[in-house]
Amino acid sequence: MARVMELRDFVRFFFGIIKSMGAFSQALTPDSRQAFEAEASKYKLVSYDFSNHRQFVNETMLSRAVESFDLYVLLILREIFEAKPEILKSEGSIDIATVIDLKSFDSVVTFLTERKIHELSYKSLDDLQKYIHSRTGLALFRTDAAFDAALLASEVRNLIAHNDCRVNDIFDRRLKGLKRPLDDLPISKAGKFIIEDEWLRQVSYTLDAAVFDFDVAASDKFGLQTMNPKTSFTFR
Repeated sequence: MARVMELRDFVRFFFGIIKSMGAFSQALTPDSRQAFEAEASKYKLVSYDFSNHRQFVNETMLSRAVESFDLYVLLILREIFEAKPEILKSEGSIDIATVIDLKSFDSVVTFLTERKIHELSYKSLDDLQKYIHSRTGLALFRTDAAFDAALLASEVRNLIAHNDCRVNDIFDRRLKGLKRPLDDLPISKAGKFIIEDEWLRQVSYTLDAAVFDFDVAASDKFGLQTMNPKTSFTFR
């Protein structure tokens, strides 16, 4: 997706400069060259190991991937609600004063849609997929493995945002149903979840695939305009 690819491109650009810092610095004055090389050396990767900033970069990329997944799922739901407002019939009431203020049916639909989207943004991933299936008949994830991967990524993102990526009781409790044993997760002695490159790559593709599969299914069923993965850069 576009938001994830933007970050991937930036990371490639950033570390590309670091990798070629010797040639790049030749265009600088001696004082600037010395200062640049001193700073750039802090980010240079060591063979077969993380750099000092690799965890930070991976935390940033995972956060972007999960937040993009959430954003696009809710965006697709918004389009479904606007195309089929009858789905919202059982989603609570609206007072007469609000209806009068909104004036038109389309405005009422938009109001109800935004209210429901806001509510769904706070639901757990499991509750969200259950809601989607009950209201649309569509599956957000094709397999249990895809759901497990997305759930783990989502909870790691919460650790990044709220606990310096360190595992806590909330994390353990929310992942109790995970097929992968918690003891098998890459957790440091200090309790930090280590985001490995290969896992980050796999889970990013899993999240991308889930969104685009859901988008295609929703487009086919409700006659929506689909997001083409190849042109998602221009979607925004």
